[in-house]
Amino acid sequence: MNLRLIKIFLPLESRTKADEILRESDINEFWHDRISDKKVLIRALVLAENIEEFLDKMETEFSDTEDFRTVILPVEASIPRFQDEEEEREKKLGENNKKPERINREELYSNISANAKSNSTYLILIILASIVAAIGLVQGNVPMVVGAMIIAPLLGPSVGLSLGTVLGDLKLTLRSLKTIILGVLVGLLFSLFVGYLFSIDPEVPEIALRTEAGMGDVIVSLASGVVGVLSFTTGTLTALAGVMVAASLLPPLVTIGMLLGGGFTSEMTGALLLFIINLICINLAGVITFLIQKISPRTQWESIKAKALTIAAVSFWALFLLIILAIVFL
Repeated sequence: MNLRLIKIFLPLESRTKADEILRESDINEFWHDRISDKKVLIRALVLAENIEEFLDKMETEFSDTEDFRTVILPVEASIPRFQDEEEEREKKLGENNKKPERINREELYSNISANAKSNSTYLILIILASIVAAIGLVQGNVPMVVGAMIIAPLLGPSVGLSLGTVLGDLKLTLRSLKTIILGVLVGLLFSLFVGYLFSIDPEVPEIALRTEAGMGDVIVSLASGVVGVLSFTTGTLTALAGVMVAASLLPPLVTIGMLLGGGFTSEMTGALLLFIINLICINLAGVITFLIQKISPRTQWESIKAKALTIAAVSFWALFLLIILAIVFL
């Protein structure tokens, strides 16, 4: 069972209203502790999928209240267990009333924004991944290319761009976009250097494979975007999701740089088209997956802004993808 312990700090006079919200919400259990003459601490056990609605109510009511603070903590286990009670509750509600099985918006935002930052560690990992991928591609060494995908930290900013879009959060969107662009430029620069220094053979299978795009690549990159988002929204972030995203972005990117550095401009064009297709598909799939999981802003004004940004982004990605696919196939 995916439980969370929520700690809510409030002024003592706000306790009555908070109790009303707690009783109206889908809360497993809650307790009060008076921590001073003026403040109260409320602890609540809540299922992860039930938190968002409850937090929205609390924030709407107390966002302007001084000393209001909410802290969310994961619960590894609980004794006695809530499993039987929850199964019984779900049977009564029925399948149509079940909520999406995902973590709440605030946890999601915190996790993704932390992974979408560009810092020295991110740049070092991109450099190392580019070097390992370049050597693996030149030697036709598949395990080495896979190893480079494991190193590359491209999952966070890719998912961050999609989340920023559906939430209408320009700050997160621009930060994620900046991180992606920085990673692409650094990876391109180092692979360009490798292509200039060493003899590159475009006929090597691992390189030739990344110079042509097809519908299979579109399907794989769409799947990568879905897996990347689900790994965050379900709270089960794994290396596999990062590898899938990196598999779509890193090898084509390194291939572009090496072929350009080696003077193979015509072959480089194919790798460039493949990279653009994969980048578009990952973000398009990410936005659609967030929408299906009903990730949206809290307030009506933010929802209107987010809807406009989402429509613009999806339209742009879809149109750009059709143009690139037309270039590839025609």
